[in-house]
Amino acid sequence: MDRILRKEEHVIPMEAIPKVMTRISLSPEDQAMCVERTESMYTTYWASAGEVSRFFLAVMQEKKIIGAQCPQCQMIICPPYMTRCPVCQKKDFSLVDLEVGVEMPQVGWMLATPPITVFANARFAKHSPFGRGRVMLGNSQSALPIQVFTTTGFLKPGIFRQGTQVKVVFRSQRLGFSTDYFAVPLSEVPENLRDKPGLEEGELSWRTLALAEPKRLERYVQHMPNVLTEIRKFLQEIPLSPRAQKNLTSWNRRILIKTGGGDLGLNLADQKIELVSATEIISSDLVLVVEDPRHLEEWTKGGSLINLMRQGVLATDKLQDMETIFKLDRIPRSIRRDKEEKIIKK
Repeated sequence: MDRILRKEEHVIPMEAIPKVMTRISLSPEDQAMCVERTESMYTTYWASAGEVSRFFLAVMQEKKIIGAQCPQCQMIICPPYMTRCPVCQKKDFSLVDLEVGVEMPQVGWMLATPPITVFANARFAKHSPFGRGRVMLGNSQSALPIQVFTTTGFLKPGIFRQGTQVKVVFRSQRLGFSTDYFAVPLSEVPENLRDKPGLEEGELSWRTLALAEPKRLERYVQHMPNVLTEIRKFLQEIPLSPRAQKNLTSWNRRILIKTGGGDLGLNLADQKIELVSATEIISSDLVLVVEDPRHLEEWTKGGSLINLMRQGVLATDKLQDMETIFKLDRIPRSIRRDKEEKIIKK
């Protein structure tokens, strides 16, 4: 793990390297090949994408979380963000070097209640909703920054609190990022897997939200024609909005929406959305259930589908495809911005 990498050799998979704002570089300390992030960063630290980091190499290759320990006072820190003990000194009064590579336990506890991220940026959109907190592992004097998820459905406040016991879980595909590992409540892990090192996400049972058929009510049925009219008007604006078209770039989905006033389908393809009958969605990529169809009309005017999910008003059969719902939420805002900038004529 300490060897110098050759120019043609990369530990991080090439598909994990962003095509912009990066370059292949040499680390200033040992001249090892690495990926350098070149976007503006207001920090006093030099940072690489992980190719020379023993911590990320251990995560990627061995499914281990490692820390660093002082050979004199036995202090442990995880992650190993320091190379020298801040207390102990050698005979020449220089600081004692920490020994990196101490394997940490993979069960710990939350240092504080983590905030929940629902509207994530592009890099983390496919992982949301998630919490972002710090976990204490073993005898570490520092906490490990980590994403937290629940296997029970949509992440809500109350699942994680200060002191909640958690299990570190590893992604099946690890690319040298902090998203290669995450934590779930230990109570959600089967007892026979709680002590297993290197537990992968595919070994857990991930439940989706229960989808019940919406109640068909006359008032919903009567309002359904108005809802469909508003949806059609809204969808006709997408081809006129560069931002909305950009939101849908390379995104193809067949969405079945069930409501108390009737079912409908949305076909996402070629940077546009087409309203179709539910019978045309033979094999859906995503199913949404909302009892009151007027919520869909509110969505066309800027209402949030994500907030409906948080309130328990809307359900989906695939929490793993939240990115599609983010895109649907973003489209009304994109159209509004293009109107404000007079890119779209009102």
